[in-house]
Amino acid sequence: MEGDDALTVTVFVFGAGDGRSREERLMEAARFAGYGSPQGGNEDELWLIARKERGKPYFPNQPGLHFSISHSGELWACALSRCPVGVDIQKHTKKRGESDRQTGARLLRLAERFFHPKEADWVRGDPQKRFFRLWAAKESYVKYTGEGIGGSFGTFCLVPGGKEGHNWKAENVWFYGEELPDGYSLCVCCGEKEMLVKIIYYDKKTDNFKR
Repeated sequence: MEGDDALTVTVFVFGAGDGRSREERLMEAARFAGYGSPQGGNEDELWLIARKERGKPYFPNQPGLHFSISHSGELWACALSRCPVGVDIQKHTKKRGESDRQTGARLLRLAERFFHPKEADWVRGDPQKRFFRLWAAKESYVKYTGEGIGGSFGTFCLVPGGKEGHNWKAENVWFYGEELPDGYSLCVCCGEKEMLVKIIYYDKKTDNFKR
């Protein structure tokens, strides 16, 4: 069962236009991961979603099960775990008619305006790749903390340390970053120890999940 290890995070990636509601996607993902207690009662009520004071969503009828959701471009993602979690997905965007150089310059200006100074310096090394990786990390972090994006992104620094691998630690929590096909960056934030992240895709053709 996926939820037995509190440091395991399962991320499900759906097509945003699959006709399912947010609740339906979450319920399908949770069932596939082995969460829930469907014996007796109304299963729809099991997956009701409520929001905390600052807007962070949670399952009021599933104590101990945490989730986070994100949507960008044509993809919708949710993360499920037995520990508090934040997930974000960002499509790599480019304005019509922009050259790669112009895109990089624009993204660097955004980083200098909204990110921590050390993050802007890091983005400068490869703006088109690093900007979206860092933006996803910052969004996942404020979802994890429950603060939301109302605060300033420039007050905390999430630059990946050492080599640009999947896992890194910043602000006393762990992050996992992944580059998805078709130009998307995904990031998960969860807990104080390095996590195991499993990514599962929903295959619209077979109407089922695939790892």
